[in-house]
Amino acid sequence: MPRRKRSAWASITKVDDATYRIRYWGKDAKGTYRRLSRTVRGSRKDAERVRAELMLAHSDDAPCPTVGYVWRTYALSDMERMVEDGDMAPLTKRTHETAWRLHVAPRWDDVPCDAVRPLHIQQWISGLGYSQAQTGCSVLTRIMDYAVRYELVAHNPMRERYLMPSKSTVERQDKGIWTLQELRGVWARVRGLWWEPAFILAAFGGCRLGESMSPLARDVEGRDVDGVPVALVPITGQVAASGTEVVRTKTKQSVRTVVIVGRPALRLREIAASIPPDWPLTNDGMGGHQRQSRLKESWRQMRMEHQYRNLRNGWQTWMRWDMKVEPRFIESMMGHKLPGVTGAHYDRPTPEMFCEVMVSAYKGHPFDADWDD
Repeated sequence: MPRRKRSAWASITKVDDATYRIRYWGKDAKGTYRRLSRTVRGSRKDAERVRAELMLAHSDDAPCPTVGYVWRTYALSDMERMVEDGDMAPLTKRTHETAWRLHVAPRWDDVPCDAVRPLHIQQWISGLGYSQAQTGCSVLTRIMDYAVRYELVAHNPMRERYLMPSKSTVERQDKGIWTLQELRGVWARVRGLWWEPAFILAAFGGCRLGESMSPLARDVEGRDVDGVPVALVPITGQVAASGTEVVRTKTKQSVRTVVIVGRPALRLREIAASIPPDWPLTNDGMGGHQRQSRLKESWRQMRMEHQYRNLRNGWQTWMRWDMKVEPRFIESMMGHKLPGVTGAHYDRPTPEMFCEVMVSAYKGHPFDADWDD
């Protein structure tokens, strides 16, 4: 005789070790109120979770689910799917999870969604620093959007305007960049160092930090196009912030081929030819990838005027204003998605297209013509 566990609203019957049947009262697809059942394959805990979801969907007197329930049931699982599909960077998901654990859950985990009030939100925001409030509000807004979507509440109170903490609570980020002539001097300082290849990819290719450390020697393809030396480097991953493994790029659009021209291209080809093909260009001396933290520390010890990540900002700037490349080309070469239908469905540039743009720009503005070795 199967064991049945009754509750105030529905019963769970164990069919076998991995199957449970839930019986409850609710409306069917035609709107008729009658006895229904649902079979769940999995553990007892899985069956209880499904019963809770059914109760929220069918019980008129069921309490509104909590913010924590919506986070775990909808928001978190949806972010996991987005990461798997490449629509969200793993780092973004971890940032949201950290914000939930440290700043959102302590205040809102057990609060019913229909009890989230603007006054309480403002009080919560006022007790956080600026950066904490920014990420915390982003997470709570996402959660309450799910609550609206599934008709748990009629309105998302996070869509109101709130007074944010002063920006003086955060350290101002350095937004400075180097000009092309200044980059010449920076390159002279890092020439021959173990992280020179990463510098070239960031300063003259617009790569992010993790991207600049990921390519292998065999990835570098050397060409000479119309008398211009070229190095094509596919970017298919990035060195993880917390280790030496290569993970997926920030977004699907970040997978691209970076084109380096001129003297930087010759130097990158020279470095690639000097190490084993399966070694990373920026390696640990034993054929493995280096850590991001070690490159950051090496950069800091050099007492550079700006942060390493600003090399990418500088590349975008001088490509537009010195090399006269159209912004729509630059966006694609940086791994950004163009807006609208064009970016979503039609814009699919090839490495040869990038190469043509870069060679044309270099021939018109040979930035390194007076740079000696």
